[in-house]
Amino acid sequence: MKLKISRVEALPPARLRIKWANRNQSEVDIGEYLKSPGHARLRDPAFFARAQVEEWGHGVEWPGADIGIPADALHRLSREQSGDAFPTADFNAWMKRNALSLTTAASALHLTRRTIIYYSTGAKPIPAYIGLACKGWEVTHRHRANAARIAKPHAVRRSRPRSR
Repeated sequence: MKLKISRVEALPPARLRIKWANRNQSEVDIGEYLKSPGHARLRDPAFFARAQVEEWGHGVEWPGADIGIPADALHRLSREQSGDAFPTADFNAWMKRNALSLTTAASALHLTRRTIIYYSTGAKPIPAYIGLACKGWEVTHRHRANAARIAKPHAVRRSRPRSR
């Protein structure tokens, strides 16, 4: 089912109150969008307040500018900000911190590579349990690495017999 927005209210400086077609409501902080190229006009509170629902309800747009945010992205942000989803930025930081490629992250979490791509690009919300799995994987692997380092025998120097 495609997410649809029925109403939007701008709450300057960077929040949107969204009423979804399924009658749920959420507030989303889009402050990160205001920092990105092409969204600079949204920093003007008067312009930001002109937010409206795109035709067919598949996003929010600002008339008079080619600026819009898709409903899927707003829904993902809403879930991340409410704690119902693991933040995409945290997921990508976990991959980077542990030097994981898309393939090795998929293997570590027992997911498909395509799912990892969805999560790492923000195309789909990351369930909270995946965030817990990432944290657990990291702790387990850090513990294993420390245990292996400690268990590694130190080189023992053997002294040569003295000649008499």
